Amino acid sequence: MKNELLLPTGLMCGYFDCSAFGSLKVSPERTCATFEIEFFLEDGRNTFSDGNVYPIRRNFALICTPGEKRHSDLPFKTKYLHFYAEGKLAEILKKAPRYFHVSQSLEANALLDEIITIHTVQGCDDILLSSKFLSYISLILENAKCSEQVNSAQNETVVRSQEFIKEHYADPIKLSDIAKAVNLSPNYFHAVFSEVCGITPREYLEEYRVKIAQSLLLTTQLTIGEIAEQCGFKSQQYLSAVFRTRLGCSPTRFKRQHQDLYLI
Repeated sequence: MKNELLLPTGLMCGYFDCSAFGSLKVSPERTCATFEIEFFLEDGRNTFSDGNVYPIRRNFALICTPGEKRHSDLPFKTKYLHFYAEGKLAEILKKAPRYFHVSQSLEANALLDEIITIHTVQGCDDILLSSKFLSYISLILENAKCSEQVNSAQNETVVRSQEFIKEHYADPIKLSDIAKAVNLSPNYFHAVFSEVCGITPREYLEEYRVKIAQSLLLTTQLTIGEIAEQCGFKSQQYLSAVFRTRLGCSPTRFKRQHQDLYLI
């Protein structure tokens, strides 16, 4: 079965504009039950998968595999495909780049519209649907490969800088410290990081610190002041201000709203 190209099953597809979440600024975390491919229709903030941060940018695609934990900053608009895959198709998708620019965006958009339209028709033509699906997968993977080749050196630099940030987020690091770790000038590093990630190094560092703070709030009895110190925030007040800006609530309210998810 591993070497067989099997057609996907359980296909779900459509358009998503986050209206179901109302005034929420961050979607609830969920675990992917299927393979997921998202094609972003407009610029947004960030989407997160297994601790990785991906900027929501128009004409970029994101591939997620079963078992990944996901949530996103709101609002954003996307077209999506969710499906079960086995055999060769599953192996190909697991090895594919996770996030990349789709240079053939017009073709990708048109194919997705066709897939969604065919899928919504009662008694749809399964052969036609499968052919359009495989054409879309082929197009997406071709764009992923091209994007990876063009940006491989820049991506490597960004990955190394993100590793540095994850190791030193609790320290009072500056842009020049991160740039020095990857052997680039601060200005050039800032430009490369922002182009690849869609956010600045400072924004990425803040996002990562917030993520660690969220985890500590829900899994420890540390005070907010202690968490602020451990996460590299200058003060408890600054941590609270960042929480309100990014999550729409204070650290105390965030803990009260989410801690019941961790009760056994």
